[in-house]
Formats: sequence, C-alpha cells, structure tokens
Amino acid sequence: MGELFDQAVFLKFLAAVLAIFNPLYNIPIFLSMTRDCTTAERRRVALIVTASVTVIALIAVMIGEEVLAIFGIDVPSFRIAGGIIIFGIGMSMLKAEDRAPGDQAALAEGHARKLKFAVVPLAIPLTIGPGTIAITIVFSHQLSDGAEIVTLGSAVLIACAIVGVGLLFADQISRLLGETMINVLTRIMAILLVAVAVEMVLTGTFNAIDKHYPRLSSMLGG
Repeated sequence: MGELFDQAVFLKFLAAVLAIFNPLYNIPIFLSMTRDCTTAERRRVALIVTASVTVIALIAVMIGEEVLAIFGIDVPSFRIAGGIIIFGIGMSMLKAEDRAPGDQAALAEGHARKLKFAVVPLAIPLTIGPGTIAITIVFSHQLSDGAEIVTLGSAVLIACAIVGVGLLFADQISRLLGETMINVLTRIMAILLVAVAVEMVLTGTFNAIDKHYPRLSSMLGG
C-alpha cells in the first residue's frame, strides 16, 4: 500500500484543493442563490453540487494527463499555465470585494435559471474550475497510474466531502463564523493558493528549460 499511497503528495494536494474549493468562500454565494428554496430543495442543491464536483475532479485525476497528450501539451507548459490561472484565482480572493466579477455574473445567471444553477454555475465554475483541473493534472504527473488514483482520489473524496458538509450546514456555519471571519479565512486560503501558484510556475519553468534547452539548463546548474 505504501507504493500506491504517497502521504506527502496527498497532504500537499489536499491542502491545495481545499484552498481552491474554499467551502467558506462559496457559502455566501450558495445561501444567496438558494434563498428562495425550501430546506429540502437546498439540501438537494448541495448534494448535486457535491456529486458534480466529485465526478469532475475524479475524471481529472484519472484521464487528465491523457487529455493533455491528445492535444500535444507537455506537463511543464501546463504547469506554468495552471500556475498562472491559480495565481489569478488567489489574487481575486485577496481583493477587498466579497466576490470576483466572474462570480457575481455567475450568481446573477444562477438566479435567472432557478434550481438549474446547482451544476452551473455553483459546481462549475464556482467550486471546481480550470484551477482545480490544472493542479490535479500537475500532481498526477508526479505519481504512477495506480498511485495517482489512490493518493489523489482519496484527497479529492475528502475535499468534496468537506465541501458537501459546508453546503449542507451553510446556514449554521454562516451564523457561527459571521461574515468577517469568513472573509479572513478566505484571504488566508488565498495566500496559500498564491504560494502554490508561484511554486507551480517556477517548477514548470525549470522543467521546460531542462526539456527544451538542456544546454542552458546545464549552464545554469553549473
């Protein structure tokens, strides 16, 4: 089991995914979009969001690299692109506004579509989007086929379960923490995201140099 489960990668990936999912950040959006729903409808929306996010994340774990190969994209390039995307997500979370402009647009669209907003935009792209898919593919590249499913799959299931609990108990969590504490915790998660993004861009850059410009890499190393 030790060969199939990498604890270091698991913990790092889980922290990164939770920072991107950021259940606390989505609680005010979820409550606003479901304000006209009954308790049963709100629970149904929470379960649909959780199931959708889980399926998409697991698909990214299992076939993410294969999709890159089809389009001829190497992992270092994707790591850099993913880092830039995640950096943008983190910086938007650090801003003073309660939500990024894209989130506000998705929120308005969700109201217009009634209960159809469970999958779009609540699950996609507000909970899982390009950033999550990018970081999943990057981490899966570090592991063998079996290990990526066990290690990253376990982290995905735990992260999605936390998202589901957060949505199911959104009312209670919102009252307990209050808007100020939610904003503070959101910005702490944003700092973590920015750090992960910087590491992805730096690592991707050096990997790309090693692959495409080996002489330059040896000169820098020397």
